[in-house]
Amino acid sequence: MSRRVGRRALVLGSLAVAVAAAAAAVLSALGAATTSVTPAKAAAPVSLGSRSVAFGNGRVVLRMRASSLGCFRVVVGSSTVARSCASSLAADQIAYAASRYAVGGVAGSDVRAVIVRLTKKGTVWATLRRGTFYAAVPAGHDVRTVVKVLTDGSHTSFTATRSR
Repeated sequence: MSRRVGRRALVLGSLAVAVAAAAAAVLSALGAATTSVTPAKAAAPVSLGSRSVAFGNGRVVLRMRASSLGCFRVVVGSSTVARSCASSLAADQIAYAASRYAVGGVAGSDVRAVIVRLTKKGTVWATLRRGTFYAAVPAGHDVRTVVKVLTDGSHTSFTATRSR
């Protein structure tokens, strides 16, 4: 690891700890419940900034716009095919963005799997990695529903809406 990369990692780690400590202090002062987390915290420790999680030819790019607003893009090759933002994400929630090419998003820590149901009797299981998920949509199919599977085995279906 070069010195530049090491320094950047140290700075980002320090900033992440400072932001988490500040948020905890504010929440404890307000007496608020701490059951929801920001999308970036659900996906892995990340401070204000961005990071990318690769899935073969696709990737999910996370970007924190404010301390509680996280946005993400679903990228195939060099093209952004879908995007979305979420203000908070509980351990049992997902936030996703879908297009005709791919579905991707962020998942809380209690999410065990994400299933993408397609037209023409197709089904694709999304790959979960570092709190994000991604599934390529085969040519000739469209996304019908996105199903989250929790660690307790319960399923919840969402009718898919595509980015325009």
